[in-house]
Order: sequence, then C-alpha cells, then structure tokens
Amino acid sequence: MSKAISNGNLALVNGAIVWAIESAGAVSKANEKLMFAAGYPITPVNEVTEYLGRITKEVDACFIQAESEIASGNMVLGAASVGIPALTVTSSPGISLMQEAISYAAGMELGGRGLVYVDVVRGGPGLGNIQGAQSDFNQAVLGGGPGDYQNIVLAPASAQEMFDFVRLAFRLSYQYKIPGFILSDGYVGQLKEEYEIPDTIKPFDATIAKDVRTSIYVREGVLEQHNWKLFRRFEALKKEPLLKEIEVQPYRLNDPDGDAEIVLVSYGFFSRIGTGIVDRARELGIPVGHVSLKVLNPFPEKALLEIVKNYGPLYAMEGGINQLAERVRTVVGSFAIIGTCERPGGTLPEEKEVVSDLEALYKQIKTPEFQKHLTDYRKMLSYPKVFKANRGPRFDKISLSDSTYDVEYQTGMEGKRPEPRQSGSMTDKNMYYCAGCDHKHSTEALGNAFDKFKDFDVTLYSPVGCSIFLYDFFKKDRVNNVQVPHGRGPAAASASKRSKPDSLVVLYQGDGDAFDIGLGELLHASARGEKITSIIMNNGTYGMTGGQLSATTPLAQFSKTTPKGREASLNGYPIDISQILHRQGVSYYRRTLIGTPDLNQQFANFLLQGLLHQLKGDGMSVIEVIATCTEHQRAPQEIIDAFQAAGKKLHQITLSKEYVTVTMPKTFPLAVGWGEDFNNPEEIIAAALEKRNNSQSVTAESRFEGLKKTLTSMGILFQRSAEEKKETRELRFYLCGEGGQGVQSLADILMKAGITKYAFNSPWYEPEVTKARTVAAVTLSNNPNVSPNPQAGEVDVLVCMTPQMYFEKKHFVKKGGLVIIDTQGMEIKNGAFDYTMIHVPAASLASVQVKEKRSANMVLLGAMNRHLEIFKDEVLENTIRRNIPKAAEINIQAYRLGKEYLISGLKPGH
Repeated sequence: MSKAISNGNLALVNGAIVWAIESAGAVSKANEKLMFAAGYPITPVNEVTEYLGRITKEVDACFIQAESEIASGNMVLGAASVGIPALTVTSSPGISLMQEAISYAAGMELGGRGLVYVDVVRGGPGLGNIQGAQSDFNQAVLGGGPGDYQNIVLAPASAQEMFDFVRLAFRLSYQYKIPGFILSDGYVGQLKEEYEIPDTIKPFDATIAKDVRTSIYVREGVLEQHNWKLFRRFEALKKEPLLKEIEVQPYRLNDPDGDAEIVLVSYGFFSRIGTGIVDRARELGIPVGHVSLKVLNPFPEKALLEIVKNYGPLYAMEGGINQLAERVRTVVGSFAIIGTCERPGGTLPEEKEVVSDLEALYKQIKTPEFQKHLTDYRKMLSYPKVFKANRGPRFDKISLSDSTYDVEYQTGMEGKRPEPRQSGSMTDKNMYYCAGCDHKHSTEALGNAFDKFKDFDVTLYSPVGCSIFLYDFFKKDRVNNVQVPHGRGPAAASASKRSKPDSLVVLYQGDGDAFDIGLGELLHASARGEKITSIIMNNGTYGMTGGQLSATTPLAQFSKTTPKGREASLNGYPIDISQILHRQGVSYYRRTLIGTPDLNQQFANFLLQGLLHQLKGDGMSVIEVIATCTEHQRAPQEIIDAFQAAGKKLHQITLSKEYVTVTMPKTFPLAVGWGEDFNNPEEIIAAALEKRNNSQSVTAESRFEGLKKTLTSMGILFQRSAEEKKETRELRFYLCGEGGQGVQSLADILMKAGITKYAFNSPWYEPEVTKARTVAAVTLSNNPNVSPNPQAGEVDVLVCMTPQMYFEKKHFVKKGGLVIIDTQGMEIKNGAFDYTMIHVPAASLASVQVKEKRSANMVLLGAMNRHLEIFKDEVLENTIRRNIPKAAEINIQAYRLGKEYLISGLKPGH
C-alpha cells in the first residue's frame, strides 16, 4: 500500500478516481472521459472544486464548476446517463438544492457506472455557519426529495474511510442502480491524516443495459409497479455482504476490563470523539463501549438490537438535535436508549462532560429495578413478531432486471394502431400531440436527422412540457433517451457531451422549460460554449399545464393567468432569447417557423447545420421554432376581424397558425440568426468519424500509474521521514494564527516528521475573509483510535502567531505545557497559569533577517524544537524541503534562525 496524506475531502476525490479507473476496464477509450465531476464553491468543501479543477486534467477526467448546486446536481445525471462515473460534492445548503435531482436519479434507476452525491455537512438551519455538523441526517437518510425512494448512505469518520467508502458507494450504485450518498461532516472533510492507496487495482468491464432514463410513468398501475421494483431492489441491497461487513465498527465492547454495559452510538467525527470518551470512562472503571455507524441507509437495525441484547442500553451522540437518536429509538425502543449528547450548530462536546453523564447513568442502570426491566426487555426482543404488509397485486409485477419503460411503452400501445415510419431511428408509437401541433413536424425531422448520423452515439434530452414523452418516438437501442428535471436539460446535456466528446447531444425544450425555469442553465451553457444542439419550441404559452403565461407570451396577449392580456407593469416583458444568448459561445443560431413542406425542409436544414457545428466543435447551436399551440394560443381581435372580413372560417387550428405567422414574429423577428451554413456535410461527418475511429486506447494500469505520479508531484503520496518512532506518549499541538501566516503548513511539517506512527491535523477556519483566524490541532500518537479533537487543559504545546489567539486559546494548555507566542510588541505574562511561556518575535525576525515575513511559522518551529528537542534537525529540514520545495532554503534558514534565537540566551517568559 502507498501512503497518502491529505484531508478527507481530497481523499474522497482520489477514491472516486480510483473507482473510475477500475470500472473503465483493462483497456478503455481515450476519447471518453474517465470520470465526470461537477461542483459549486461552498465552505467547507472549497478545496474540492479547486482540486478537481487541477487533477481532472491530469487524469483525463472532466470537471465543470457549475453556476449553482442545482446545475451541479443535474449535471451528474447527464454524465451517469451516458455511462460515465459521476460525482458532486457540496455542503448543507447545496445538498438541499440537489434533492429534486437525487429523487430523479432514484426514479431513473440511474446507477450507470456509479453516481454519488456527497454532503460534507455544516451547521444550519439556513445559511448557518461553516463549522462541521451532522444536522442533515434526516434529509440524507429519510430522503429530501419527492416520492418513495432510497439512497445508499455511508458515513465515513476518517480520510481512509472517505477514500474507501466513496469507492464502495460507486460500486453499489452501479450494481444496484441506486444513487450513492456520502454523509460526511466538515470536521471529517477537513481532518488531515494518512491513508493508504492500493499499489495495484483490479479493473473490470462494467456492463450497462441501454434503457430510457426517465422517472415519469403515467400508464395505469405502472408507477406503482415501478415503486415496488425500487423497494425490492433496496431490500436486496440490505443483504449485501459488503455493507454487512462494515455497517457498525465496535470499540472496546469486549475488553479485558470487562464487556461494555453502556454502548455509545455515533457516526462521523463524533465517532472519533467517542473512542476518547470510552478510554476515559474505562480508566474510571465505567464499562463503556462504542459503535461507530458506517452505513446509515440501510440502517443497521439488527446490529443495534443485537448490541442491546448482548451488552446493554445505548447512549447516542450526534452533531444535531434528536435525528440520529430518534432513528435509533425507532429501532430499539425508548427503554434501550438511556441518554443523548446533542450539539447542533457545529460545536463539539468536551469528553469529560460526557464521561460525567455516563458515570451517573451507570449507577442508575445497575439498580435492581433497571436490571429486571432490562432482562424483561431483552426477552421481549426475542418474542415472535406478528405483522402483515398488504402490498397489492402489483408488488412483484416487474422483475429487477426488466425495464419499467418497456412496460410503460407496451401498456401505452394497448389498443392503439402503430404508425410505421420511414426513419430507422424512430419507433412506430402513435403520436398523441394535439391536432395541428408543430411538435409532430419537429419530431419527425429529428428522426430523419438521426438517420444521417447513424454511426454516432446520440443522446436526446426530452423536456418537461408537451413533448415530455418525446423519447417514446425514438428507438432506445439507437438513441440514448434521457428526461431530467424541469429546465435542467442544458446542465445535464453539457455533462453528457463533456463526458463523451465524440457523441452527439441534442436538447429539446419548450419556452417554459428553456426561458422560465431553465433560463439560467441555458444561458450558462451558451456562455461556456457547450458543444450541444438545442431545439427550442417557442409557442408563448404553457401548453401542457393548460395555457398559462410564459416568458415569451407577447404583450397584450391572453393566457390563463393573464385573462386581460400580458401587462408589462405586472408581468414584465417577453424574453427574446436571441438577444441574450452568448454570441461567442453559440456558434449557430436560427429562428424559424414550421408546419408547411417548405418550412419543414428549412427546419431540417437548420437542424443539420446545428449538428454539423456540434461535430466540428465550434460551440453551442440553437434552433428556435416559433411554434403553434392549437389548444391554448388565442388569436387577437385583429386576426379574427381579418378572417371574418375575408369570409374565412374561425377554426382554432387555422387561427393558431395565423397567430404564429403574424403576431408572434412582431415580438420574435424571424430574420435573426448567425453562424455559417456548411455545404459539405458529408466531409464534416466523415472527418468526425475518422477522428473518433483513430482514437487511442488506454490501459487501466497506465491510468493508475499516471494518477500515482500526479499525487506524488502534489505531495499527497509521500514517504514518511525515517525518524525512529521513539516518542511513545501522545503529543498535542495547538497552532493558531491568521489566514496567510502558514499555520496549516506548520501543521503539515509536524505531521510528516514521523516521530509517531499516527498523525492528525484537525483544522478550523473562520469564513474566507482577510485576516480570518485559523487553527490547527495536531495530534502525534501511536494509538490509531486517539481522538483528534483537542480538550481544554490537555494540549502540550500552544503556538500563537498573534496575541489575540493566545487569549482565546490559553485554556487549552495543560499543566506544565509550553506556550510559544509572537507577542508583536505586546507585554504578555502567563500569570497564574502553570506552563512555560516563550516570546519569539517571529514575524519581525523573518521579515528582517530572511526577508520573508511568511516564514515566521518556521521561526516558531525552530524555537519550539530547540526547547522540546523532540525532532532531529535533519528530519525537519528534509520535511521542509519536500513540503515547500519552491521556498525550501528560505524556510530552512528561518527554522535555524528560530533555534538560534533561543540559544542566544533568551530566558523563558521573556
């Protein structure tokens, strides 16, 4: 195993990349991206977007910094829909915005090669703060989106588990077609420690059945059958051996001092605190054990019941209010949970106060009365259960391997006459658009266009709107049909295209889908120049929902929600998309009518040209159709008067056609457009095919070696210093300062110096503003279960780069400990505190003597090591060279300067 060191967030990303390499097979195509990731900057995961922006280029993966968490959550749907592993990482406010997409993913059975959402939780509600918390438990475990669905929820408590669990989440998502979900917290995400990356991998060829990716089923009974299918698949997941192996991790349940009689239950960072609590309680003779929950959904119900039966009642610890505790209570009952420790808002408990709780509770549970009740309760748990669930006749109608869409399609064809079509890309499904609707013409044009590009992988996005069932008309073995949340098509389509650059991706939208709810995604896709083709059917009304106002309803025109006509003062002005699409990002734009043979041919040519622009990689192509809605468009009085004057019959279809031809172009002129029309489509198609066919293959071994080389260059894979592990006692350092003073760099060097087997850095930051405070709690220990959370009165060394931090943190120093402080000219004495204080003007020394103020942290390191003499100079200096290679000599000079400053005769306390 190779040693790596990073915080939990980056360990997770590295684990995802390893999964992507494994699942791509022994040999994979170089013209497909290894993995897709999307994200939006949010604390405490900002370094994830920064890291993805760098490392994805090195490993031939793809990352988009999206315009919002909504877009990110839907982009991964697009990547997973075309079989590319997809990851997004966010924090609490962001995951809330992704809930619709997660529900869709579950309904779409979108496992792909793995789809994983990650929530690194911070304090709430609302915007809350940026400290780690666990208050999203209910949202993650119970589901925050619409419908009956389940996610696979894993809860890592270390960098190693972040690396391992994301790989497992991807594997299970792929295997069970269920979204994977990592529920972490800001403390685990930011906790820096060592973890292992395998030296070799075992690639395999993932198989993904072609199917329509949708979550809408309207035929009678099909949605019920689909829900039961999802339910049964999750029931199968509950038996998965890989989950059973890790679902709970016990600590000192069985102990030489005696079995546990009270068992702490927690997950995430609270599990790291829990082990420290158990050790303290055991020292006092209190028989306490701990279980860390690693799998939160499926929840480990049987395991918890067995713990109560075999050991004793439970005490729940969580970084929220009665979320984990209530879930545990539903499993074991109120009697078996005898206490809780709840800390919302990102705060952490002191271990001693919890031990005090346990001491009092232990006395109470040892009373004869409680013991009798406990015996009775354990007997009750063994009683046979009587229960019957009536799940109706549709419970197992669809097998887990069958396509729900096929059932929907067949049900919809019952009693209907098929409509044979010439296009080889289209089905014979009868079209159910309204009489006179232009969707019929555009749909048929799509089929003919797809026939011209039959040698390409084609993905078609259906909207939420009148053409929501567009995928019914295209063969799923010929076209990858996808339907995503309302308005989010441009985001998802962007990911599909980025993941498979040689494919063709077509987005079909209505004006409500594109210009109302989805305007942000459309504009950002155009600004990014996404190489997709968008067809927008603009009929100026919400056709599917009954004719309400849309973004493009002309002024003074009727809608169901503006019965007296659209008023600018109340409803705003109609949006002309040609005025706001990004001209540099959109290489081809046309606006047209449709519905006559000539107009249909013109649209077909525009569509062909748009697809050619996509093949050439020029940018986004957009074809806007000013379309009829014969049900809900209402012709203005002047058209009616003209019809009557001409003796024409007032037929709704005819009036609608006239409205689109005469009225709509006054707001949306037809004579707009830009971009070149190509007269050599065959050459462009042939060149694109040749480029695709000449794409190289890449081996999994070469990808993995490339990843390890990249991680080494980043300092993540490393060799620990060869210092003999002479230090047997734990050493706790609390390093404090302001942003930019190198607090975290100093912590890294202490960790990598290697005087103990294990090293941890639990950092804390204020919001990202100038002069924000930052701390690093570094623990060096030979005990892998030591809590990395500093406790008041137990820190060995406090290093303060500003006087302010000393006054805030001095209560952490233990009796006989050491404080090293840059007082910046302020007179500070330790007063009644029983510790050694050393004043070092580090910033001044660094500025004057090494000409680099940022090296003040190394000055303090030198002074500290001169006083403690726990590190060899050679080891520290070599660690500095590896950790800060571009400024190694300056920082080594600063380190030596700090040592010399103490040698020069300074007395402690001065």
